[in-house]
Amino acid sequence: MTVAITCELLTLNTRGEDNLDGGDGSGAANGLDAADATGWTISPPSGLAFDERLVLRFIVTTAATFVVKAGDRYPAQRADLGDLSVAMAANDVRMICIETIRFLQNDGTINITCTNTTDRLQAYMLPKAA
Repeated sequence: MTVAITCELLTLNTRGEDNLDGGDGSGAANGLDAADATGWTISPPSGLAFDERLVLRFIVTTAATFVVKAGDRYPAQRADLGDLSVAMAANDVRMICIETIRFLQNDGTINITCTNTTDRLQAYMLPKAA
């Protein structure tokens, strides 16, 4: 089962929502507990398309590997570079800014798989400067 989430668009020079590391993902619009899931399908914020401003936050309690799946060749012009694997140690939190042109699917989403059903993911789109 894959969980669908919409990334959070951050606001420039403004405090964001509280995105807690709690196991149930409460307190965050997009923080998820991936129980019964094997990954995520991430959509851009409403009315927007992904560009190079996407940041992912991975949260694990046991050692895990996340795989950002290569995109479809068009629109993912760099899909030939393949999947991106992110290995993590137990009780680890990591942030990564990904190159969306490598991972974008033809439906406008990005797919990520995980090795543990307790892994969590939060997705953020950085704001454009005014």
